[in-house]
Amino acid sequence: MSAGTLIRAARRSRGLTQQALGKRARLSQSHLSLIERGHQNPSFVAVDRALRAAGHRLVSVPSVRDDAAAIAADIRSAVADRNESAALRRFIQLNDNLTAEHGVARFALTISPPEPTGSRQWDAALAALVAHHLVAEQLPVPDWAEHDARVLRRAWALGEGPYTLTPSLDRVPPEFARRRVLVDADTLISA
Repeated sequence: MSAGTLIRAARRSRGLTQQALGKRARLSQSHLSLIERGHQNPSFVAVDRALRAAGHRLVSVPSVRDDAAAIAADIRSAVADRNESAALRRFIQLNDNLTAEHGVARFALTISPPEPTGSRQWDAALAALVAHHLVAEQLPVPDWAEHDARVLRRAWALGEGPYTLTPSLDRVPPEFARRRVLVDADTLISA
């Protein structure tokens, strides 16, 4: 991810204009515009100031094999193909990746929201999964994962299909229960 993309995502996650972020970071709006469009290679100091002004921090991130954005795209394809089992497999893969990585990688995945999957249920499930891991690491949950659009009106059993067993509510992790996504806690334990 380029520095410009990172700054733009951080700025948008807080609903800031370039001018507002520039004022907070002591950078000009035109400088931010050049960085965001990839027309200027910013210094580490400029990137750090812009991210901090948007309420984020610059951290070193180990490479992550599959991130939330890539998996959301795969889930979107599976939803379009009406292939719930493929969507569930990719969701479980993301859980395994988040479990295997350290908190730094999980924090990096939360700066910008993944693209919508085309399914309100799967969008809520992705938000619940990211929040579940971040809360466990005592890291901040991003605004996109807390947004009302990521909370279902009706309870939904993850991967709902003819063979899905709905877990008892006492077995559903809190971040999933809050979003009305029903998944047994054992599903989230990596082998």
